[in-house]
Amino acid sequence: MSPITSPGLLDDALEWLRGLDGLEPEAAEERLARLRDRHPRTRARLLWQREAATGEYHYDLLFPETGGCVSLSFAPDRAIPWPLRGSQRSGEQLLLRVNGVETTMERAVSVLDVLWEDARLARRLVDAALVEEALAVRRADPAAERLQEAMDAFRRARGLLTAEATRRWMAERGLSHARLEEIVAAEAAVAALRREVAEGRVEDFFAAHRAEFDRLRVLRLRYADPDRAAAAAARLRAVRPAGSGACDGSDTGAGPGAGTGAAGTGGTGEGTDPVALATAEVLAGAATCRMEANGRGDLAALFGAPAADAEAGRVLGPAPLPDGGLCVAYVLAVEPAVLDEVTRGLVVGRIFDDWLAERRRHAHVEWFWGSRARTDELTAALRG
Repeated sequence: MSPITSPGLLDDALEWLRGLDGLEPEAAEERLARLRDRHPRTRARLLWQREAATGEYHYDLLFPETGGCVSLSFAPDRAIPWPLRGSQRSGEQLLLRVNGVETTMERAVSVLDVLWEDARLARRLVDAALVEEALAVRRADPAAERLQEAMDAFRRARGLLTAEATRRWMAERGLSHARLEEIVAAEAAVAALRREVAEGRVEDFFAAHRAEFDRLRVLRLRYADPDRAAAAAARLRAVRPAGSGACDGSDTGAGPGAGTGAAGTGGTGEGTDPVALATAEVLAGAATCRMEANGRGDLAALFGAPAADAEAGRVLGPAPLPDGGLCVAYVLAVEPAVLDEVTRGLVVGRIFDDWLAERRRHAHVEWFWGSRARTDELTAALRG
């Protein structure tokens, strides 16, 4: 059924809009629940715009329709005429002024070339808008106890374990207590949306993608020199699988000096424990090294298809890193995935990411700066 054919909806919605005159957006949002209660089968979203000249708010109700959207609004007699709505003062376009030299928002954005070179930043901007859109039509508000849990988790994640630490953190960022509660409430709402999207799908998704959630214990080497990275990857492919060798090379029967020869330019590396080889590279100043556990999906995002079925002893890379370095990884062990609480959270995240990707493919995205060619290319990347 079309949302605007709900009996009495238009009359109720118009009367409701008349009652918003002089209200702040927070109060208007609270009143929206009353309209939703009277028409439970109708989805409605409230938008507002603050007029720069008067400081007053103008409200619109949006009713999503198949293939489009119905908009309903009410303008009091004293409101700014429709042709002038949305006009801006020149000062609203300024971002900063340095020694009398003004930088506009358009100029500031134009120098963010990274936006055009890396679609991940643009994807985050678009995803944030899609999440905000979805939250605007959800009926449920986070319960008080859930908000408190979210506040506790927010503080723990940032090491704010005392009231004094929390106050200091807020003061450094210019946040009031009310603003902090708004931020936490928004995070709680997003978490609730993630659970809603994934509800009833976790077990089936995990069964279909179990291997992607394996945990791989890896030795990761970061190089600045491409030739050195390629040479290290070749030597690692020739070594025996790592056993219980210590980082000082004691299991290889050779001291650090001998290890350096094998890992450097003077030896083949055959028979060398990969941990000792990595240690030698670090001691030689050629690389930095870490041992860590990674999800198979995370490694696949960096190394591509070779990580999808990597087992113990597999060498991955060299692969380029976002900061310009190169990564070489040696798989020490593979832990098959089990659906515990940690993995369940990862599965929920994957389901939510897939949901966002589908919404991006069908989203109407408008860019208000940049050339047509660049924006079209970026939008295509986001949808792909």
